Amino acid sequence: MKWTYSIKNKLAASGALLSLCLLVLFSNYIDRDHTQNVKNSISTLYEDRLIAEGYILKMTSGVYQIKEAINADMNDANKNNTINNLLLNIKEISNAYQKTKFTDVEKKKADELLNTLRELEPPYLNNTPIKLESANKALGILNELSAIQLEESKQIMDSAETLYLSGKTSSQFVFAIIIIILLVLQALVFTSKTLIPNNKTKSPNLN
Repeated sequence: MKWTYSIKNKLAASGALLSLCLLVLFSNYIDRDHTQNVKNSISTLYEDRLIAEGYILKMTSGVYQIKEAINADMNDANKNNTINNLLLNIKEISNAYQKTKFTDVEKKKADELLNTLRELEPPYLNNTPIKLESANKALGILNELSAIQLEESKQIMDSAETLYLSGKTSSQFVFAIIIIILLVLQALVFTSKTLIPNNKTKSPNLN
């Protein structure tokens, strides 16, 4: 009945080879999926956080310039013109900033910033203390928005690290399974060799 045992070995070897191929394909799919997720995280970090932080820094610089204009020794007409030009520039930057991805808290703060900037427009330019208060309020909101970018960036990096570690663990697990299957295949090959009949031709001299 050695032939039945040989067939079982062949079926087992075929099953092991099929499992090996499926594992390699699965491992490749998992690696590609994790790589894509990490790339998406990096893309989100750049497009929605680093670029957004750049917009916030530019708006912060603009508000500081508005404060300087408020305190500057110039007539009201020139002062209003200077502040209006700075506000137009800040609003242009804000429009670009609005196109980035917002969290709920960030959206609320961004809307609050726009309302505060409106307080610097005419006819609110006649009271210096009120203008300075609005400018300082805008700077405070911008500082909060910057803190949000930092926190969100940290979360994105933590998520990317988790994805990387998960992918690494999956790859190690699949690699261990592949080694086990290869060992099983090797054992089946050695077992098959022991079943090969030893049909040596008898020497004529023995007759």
